[in-house]
Amino acid sequence: MHKRTEPKLLHLLVVLAILIGVSHVAAQKTPKATASAAVPHAQEAELARTAAEAQGALSRGDAEGAVRGFEKLVQTAPTVAEFHSNLGMAYFSAGRPREAARAFQQALKLKPGLTNAHYFLGASLAESGQCKEALPYLEKDAPRIPDQNLKRVVGMDGVRCAMALSQPEKAVDFVHLLSRDFPDDPDVLYLAVHVYSELSIRASHRLLVTAPGSYQAHQLNAEVMAMQEKWEDAAAEYRKVLSLKPGLPGIHYRLGRLFLTGPRGATTLDDARREFEEELQIDPGNASAEYELGEMARQARQWSVAIEHFSRAVKLEPDFAEAQIGLGKSLVSAGRAQEAVGPLETAVKLQPDNPVAHYQLSFAYRRLGREAEAEKELLAYRQTHDKTLETKQRIRAGILGRMGQEQTAEPPE
Repeated sequence: MHKRTEPKLLHLLVVLAILIGVSHVAAQKTPKATASAAVPHAQEAELARTAAEAQGALSRGDAEGAVRGFEKLVQTAPTVAEFHSNLGMAYFSAGRPREAARAFQQALKLKPGLTNAHYFLGASLAESGQCKEALPYLEKDAPRIPDQNLKRVVGMDGVRCAMALSQPEKAVDFVHLLSRDFPDDPDVLYLAVHVYSELSIRASHRLLVTAPGSYQAHQLNAEVMAMQEKWEDAAAEYRKVLSLKPGLPGIHYRLGRLFLTGPRGATTLDDARREFEEELQIDPGNASAEYELGEMARQARQWSVAIEHFSRAVKLEPDFAEAQIGLGKSLVSAGRAQEAVGPLETAVKLQPDNPVAHYQLSFAYRRLGREAEAEKELLAYRQTHDKTLETKQRIRAGILGRMGQEQTAEPPE
């Protein structure tokens, strides 16, 4: 499980080594208060020289040289807890976590109050594969470690150990801690994806094993088949869900989206429209169904029908940016550009990085003769377009939340 210590962590080890006592030893005098037995005065100069050499090796990234120096210090003064702790850090930076754990355990036996030794003991146990012993340390230390680099290491070790011990609820706790403190860290995000993916797989397996005939199991099957583009099989599973629980919200909407996403035939649009309408009979507050009906009407150039559906969608969910854009486009196409400005400005505020919102707003401004504002929005469109296109290509395979039809930047009719 252990990997060679990264340069940033190595720098951290150097800093912590100084903090917990090496600098005191290097300053010409061994602190008698750190040991239960005093170091003979004649040995103090030799110890100080050896400690300075070991510290220098660690500072240069020579972990094995630091190990040799701190091993000599421990042999000479075995009752000095700080020497054991610094030996543990040297072992850890050298990629020898099992030996590091033993050194930290001895340091804490001599002086239980060495907090940094406590922090590194958990990480050493984890990275040497001793997750059962490590997890209590990691759970206790992760929230309270002041250094961000070390907190990141301990948190990630906690996630891996919790999953290895089949304790997913604890893994989620570590992920929450990491996500709060390192929201944009690629390693943390990657780890979170795998944790939640593994939890999803485990829950799915348990559902299919314990309740294979339930409507929830059929719904799960439908979603999996839809992802595999097995459109007919997915539709059949959704129909099975409805036969078991006819009034279940969301299923007719999913069927409608399934029809629009899969291969289209002569009746595809009518079939999809019927599903969205049935969804609204069950759940009148489904803004997504209103949006889909609005978009279908807009594409059919039925401006008044589109405006009605989009208006209901944004009334139900004012922060539904795609519906605000659809409403604005439909109003412009219907010759009501003045009314279109409001929803389009709202869309820009909701999603300032959405190029379609900027483009449609620039078009509405131009229809009203507001040229300066139109140029400003057109510039914003150009600035966001390339960035958005690149981002979409990277995350297309991910789950984006609302997966309905997207608005595009073509001019309103």
